[in-house]
Amino acid sequence: TNPKEAGDLASPNLALPQSSDGNSPLIDRFSERLDDWLIQKKRPHTVIRPPLGDSSPNSLLPLRVVSPAAMAGSHIRAELRIQDGCDAHCTFCIIPKIRKTLRSKTIADSVDEATRLVELGHPEIVLTGIFIGAYGHETALRRNQKNPQSQPLADLLDAIAQIPGLKRLRLSSMEPGDVSGPLLDAMVANSSVVVPHLHLPLQSGSDDILKRMNRQYRVGDYLEMIDTVNEALCTADGLPPAITTDIICGFPGETDAQFQQTYEVARQVGYLHMHVFPYSARSGTAAARWTDQHLAPDVLKARVRRLIDLESDPESGLSEVFRRRLVGHTIRVILEQPDKADPSVMTGRCDHYALIHVPTDLPRGTVCDVNITGLDGSRTLGELAPLNHPLSVLR
Repeated sequence: TNPKEAGDLASPNLALPQSSDGNSPLIDRFSERLDDWLIQKKRPHTVIRPPLGDSSPNSLLPLRVVSPAAMAGSHIRAELRIQDGCDAHCTFCIIPKIRKTLRSKTIADSVDEATRLVELGHPEIVLTGIFIGAYGHETALRRNQKNPQSQPLADLLDAIAQIPGLKRLRLSSMEPGDVSGPLLDAMVANSSVVVPHLHLPLQSGSDDILKRMNRQYRVGDYLEMIDTVNEALCTADGLPPAITTDIICGFPGETDAQFQQTYEVARQVGYLHMHVFPYSARSGTAAARWTDQHLAPDVLKARVRRLIDLESDPESGLSEVFRRRLVGHTIRVILEQPDKADPSVMTGRCDHYALIHVPTDLPRGTVCDVNITGLDGSRTLGELAPLNHPLSVLR
């Protein structure tokens, strides 16, 4: 979507029924109950109506208004930006040089924007940001956070999950130290909406490389977090959560042995999908200055190829192994678009993020339960479960 800034609140393009204060009646009714409901959660340091962190406007991410014109894109999945900025200074990343100040959207404004997105027809919302684990905090460096016990992201998840009409809520990229017990508790408590899927960047399976990257975790921390997530988010019928990740191949100075450590960690975790990147120097970053340690392009290409093969091998690839575990289960799917090769088949993401192929003439936007029947190469096949009908279509 392409929402406009809050300064355009009076835009005639925002075709929602308005109350006297500019909100829709649904927003008015829901916001009346929001504060009382969140306070009943009894989490310490909950921040609801007041700004998050510093009261300075510079620390607040402004409310954005989504117009119907934004619906020209994907009608299914909308991104809600709740956080911006990062001061963690990973040595491969330029963001702290250009967007160092952290800013967070208040819970009230986030709920307002999410409600508008649902009213416009989006059944799924993805919470995004540069470093969403630092939502509500003034720094991404956990050791420097004034109140690290505060759990505003868990509170936000609780609040947005209650929005009438919202069918699915996802979190974007999270670091291991930001996946807290209260956050997992909130995901479990709202499992009818919040999906069992997390994107957890590994970047490298070598402690030495992670240290050179200036990451805030080591391999042991990461694997411990994976175990915790698997235990907390395993579904009632025994399905583990889906884990996706980012990996950088060929970071300056990476040896064959260090790359092999990354390969083994990836195999141990069993990702559904890996975003694999060859290291690329960004001018102005620390790693870009280590030119004497930059690897040859053919080495980068070979390492990327090995990880891609690890995921996509048709017999034993990580994606194949995970998707095979879905077979025999009934999983919620939101239909998105016809299969390009066969228009009689609709495709859509399931809660576990795998793309499912379903023979049906139901329109895009239909939320349905699908029995996963098998795999055909990279395709995951399913059939509509009984009692699905067009009344589940979101308008």
